[in-house]
Amino acid sequence: MELTPREKEIISLLADGHTDEAVAARMGISRRSIAYAISGLMQRHDITNRFQLGLLLGAQIDELSNEEGEAPL
Repeated sequence: MELTPREKEIISLLADGHTDEAVAARMGISRRSIAYAISGLMQRHDITNRFQLGLLLGAQIDELSNEEGEAPL
C-alpha cells in the first residue's frame, strides 16, 4: 500500500495512541484534515470502520519501522 508522507505521519501518531485532535495539534493542521486523510485511506481500501483500518495498517506500520531500521513491533 502506497502512503503519502502525511498519511504515514498520521498513522504513526494514531498508532502511538494519540487522538485525532492531538495529531492535528501536533501536525499544525485541523482535526478535519485528519478525518479527511483517514476517510481517504478507508475509501481507497474499501474499509468501513477504523478497526479494520487499524488491522490493515498494522503491517504497514511494521514496514515503516523496518524501513527506518527499527525492530518490528
